[in-house]
Amino acid sequence: MKTKNALFLIVILISAQSCTIFSLNPLYHDEDLLEPNELVGLWQDADEGEEYVSFEKYEDKKYILRYMENNEDPKESDTISYEAGLLKLGDHYFIDLYPYYDEGFEEEDYLFRSFIPAHAVLKIEWGNDKMQLYTLSYDRLNELFEQNRIRIRHQMFEEYIVITASTEELQKFIRKYADDELAFDDPDKLIKIR
Repeated sequence: MKTKNALFLIVILISAQSCTIFSLNPLYHDEDLLEPNELVGLWQDADEGEEYVSFEKYEDKKYILRYMENNEDPKESDTISYEAGLLKLGDHYFIDLYPYYDEGFEEEDYLFRSFIPAHAVLKIEWGNDKMQLYTLSYDRLNELFEQNRIRIRHQMFEEYIVITASTEELQKFIRKYADDELAFDDPDKLIKIR
């Protein structure tokens, strides 16, 4: 991969990814995954209309989620793609996002290999062609970590938190905070356009 493309990827990852809490392990085991057909399609930001999210069926009950800025066509937009797994924990649905590298990225490139891919967890609600995506709140969780009120294995960095716990521990943690409104930022609201 050319250095220009790698730098573009870094800029897109930083600007498109509002989530600042990551996990080294996925939130799900393969048997946990759900596959509701109503997620498949193109969704548009309900507030500003300049951002789009598409869900495409992938493999083994997974989706490819594409985040596109300023254009609904991934070929004509700044696009970042994720492998997405959906599951239900308690009364809530969650989606686990993991970087998905489309054509054009060469894994043997040194800069590419210097990144450690991580999972991001979002709470998701949908119905009647509307969707809300909630990211975990860095401020709230950082406060709880600093007060030693959360006892899950993690590593703190200046601008983000990396959870290093197992999938089972991560599921238990997410279940515990699923109903805590302060544990999640205000949602991104989307409407289905096709």
